[in-house]
Amino acid sequence: MSALGSLLRRHREAAGLTQEELADRAHVSARTISDVERGLRSRVYADTAVRIRDALALSAADGASFIEVARGRRRSPPDAAFTQARVPRALTPLLGRDRELDELMHALDRDSPTRLVTVTGLGGVGKTRVALAAAAALEDAYQGRVRVLFVAANQDPAHLTDAVARSLGAPDPTTPDAVGTLLSGRPTLMLVDGFEHVLAAAGEIERVLSAAPDLRVLATSRRRLGIPGERELALMPLVVPASSDPHWAETPAAALFVDRVRAHTPDLPLESETVIEICRRLSGVPLALELAAARVRHLPLSVLRERLRGGMGDLTDTASGPSDRQRSMEQVLAWSIETLTPEEARVLSVASLFVDGWRLDALQRLCPEAPDVVADMSALVDHGLVFLDRSPTAPSDTPRWRMLDVVREFVRAKAPSDVTEDLRAGFLGFHLDLVDGVQPHVGREHEWFRLLDTEEPNLRTALAWALEAQDAETLLRLAGGMWRFWQARGDLLEGRRWLDAGLSLRPSAADATRMTAWWGVGWLAYHHGDDEAAETAATELEKLASRRGDRTALRNALTIHGMVAISHGRSEDAVRLLSRCLDIARSLGPGWILATSLLNLGLARLAADDVPGARTVLAEALTAYELLDDERFRARCLGYLGLASLVEGDPVRAGALFRQSLGAFAELGEPEGTAEGLAGIAAVDAATGEAVRAARLAGASQRLHESYAGRALPMERRAVERYLSSARSALGPETWDDQWRSGRDLPLRGAVELALGEPG
Repeated sequence: MSALGSLLRRHREAAGLTQEELADRAHVSARTISDVERGLRSRVYADTAVRIRDALALSAADGASFIEVARGRRRSPPDAAFTQARVPRALTPLLGRDRELDELMHALDRDSPTRLVTVTGLGGVGKTRVALAAAAALEDAYQGRVRVLFVAANQDPAHLTDAVARSLGAPDPTTPDAVGTLLSGRPTLMLVDGFEHVLAAAGEIERVLSAAPDLRVLATSRRRLGIPGERELALMPLVVPASSDPHWAETPAAALFVDRVRAHTPDLPLESETVIEICRRLSGVPLALELAAARVRHLPLSVLRERLRGGMGDLTDTASGPSDRQRSMEQVLAWSIETLTPEEARVLSVASLFVDGWRLDALQRLCPEAPDVVADMSALVDHGLVFLDRSPTAPSDTPRWRMLDVVREFVRAKAPSDVTEDLRAGFLGFHLDLVDGVQPHVGREHEWFRLLDTEEPNLRTALAWALEAQDAETLLRLAGGMWRFWQARGDLLEGRRWLDAGLSLRPSAADATRMTAWWGVGWLAYHHGDDEAAETAATELEKLASRRGDRTALRNALTIHGMVAISHGRSEDAVRLLSRCLDIARSLGPGWILATSLLNLGLARLAADDVPGARTVLAEALTAYELLDDERFRARCLGYLGLASLVEGDPVRAGALFRQSLGAFAELGEPEGTAEGLAGIAAVDAATGEAVRAARLAGASQRLHESYAGRALPMERRAVERYLSSARSALGPETWDDQWRSGRDLPLRGAVELALGEPG
């Protein structure tokens, strides 16, 4: 059953409806309901999703969640008010850590003076499990304002503050003071998992904590951070039962081992002496116990015990030093890997190249000599070395596998020479194909942004390898295929850094590749408010386009020049430039380039106060997008038509258009368009005497723009501000500011519901 099928069945059964009854209420066929619940359809049309939602009489929150799943989207727009818990829940119970969990919850209580707690310990001791359990248990106390940041092994320490800020909903890039302002009066807990990868950035976290007194940080790390005021919880291995303990099964190490064994073989007889010795020889290290328990499907416990006796050394209860326990972990990993076939070991080694999980097709691409990668993967899962990713953030349509950091690091340390040139080439080739495969889908970004989001850590490895090799062509093809993703995510500076690095390499990439890169640099700089850099990029792109006779690239360069002209109030120049873009686009024929050139010219004519001319080209653009089935840009077109009505002084018509646009963008999970829709409706409310609503929606729009790290379109900002200033005067500065701040604190979903609801 798909995620949608499971969700639909749960809601249907909760409503006490048969499939036929639900189909009748929703005015859809019973076959549709049946196909969805059987997993034959993993998404439905927007209209069908809305009718099913209404027929089920779902709450606002459940209804919005249902629509997201029904439309095949995993992510929703950034939620500045932390309305949705993002702490993953483990599928297995946390055993033997009651004391540590209580200590963490007490230290991180909202009334506690402690601001930073670091859970330390060797790899495999369970730092992440304990920290996640504590974060989940504290969600209610923090009213849902709990966030988790998993630090990848290749995370650049210089960007840690930006990553933390983005997880909290702050602008990226940002400053510690900005984080403090964002969280003022809203106690928040941030879990940073895997801090050992970015210990050099400990000073940055200290500055953020100093500037944000309402923030508490829970970190996991192999070493303490060394920050003043840091409280360390050194996580030790689980207590191992003594040989004569009649309650041996209740001791933490034995309880964990028995629980995991029972999960594999429920009826296996367990002798106390055997279990106790296994726990002792593994020194109570949780990961080692879980790996050993996974072997009981293939080995009797007595053989497992003898194997540990022969290969693990004499690790007694006195082996309490970190080096002994680390050696225990390394030995059990070594033994687990020694039991693999050569083919399985090779697949494991290749899988360890992927920083944050991998798809089956990626592993097959890199292991062409393996006769059956699926069988090898199954064996690795059986050995407990890898696992199927079932976390809440895992994509539902493409299975992914992962391995724990400690396993990955061990494998890479033992086989550094395995990363051959052929393997690197295969890794880069797979990710180039991945990026190249999504580039033609312009206008359907909400579908492939999910893919890039999941694969971003591995794509970052590919980018780093290409930069290390001084391979401008590969680096720019990768970065050129990702710039729209970086723009939507708000990672404007990261995108510019990669593109600038590739453009500076010698020998240079091919002209076609560099043209795409300059196009990306121009748009990222424009959305970041760096018009000078945008103009420079457009000029370089124009030179290349003229030399190559590439009319599409020339149109792209002139478009950036035209948009910058709008932002600087040079509306006549903008109309001239964007009219030329439209002429080029018409010569290229129908398609997305033509539709978007119409859209851009419509904005320029609005800036020039030519509302009738703007309406003409925007109406043509709307028709073109509808023929292309481009929901995202159709919604943008509706928003610009709403802006035209606002400029014309017709707030009623403007409100209807803005609401259509906002509803579509909110459903698509597109933050930029959602922020524009909120601002437009705020202006409509200001024009119709709803000054309080106007202030709240203006605050919500500003907050969303900040979290997205993109500026509002200058033309939109000027048109909207004319109306908002009158509402600000009507309310008075103090009341306006109070309501504006109230709007900033609204959950995004609440802001959208407020905007789409009736005034009053």
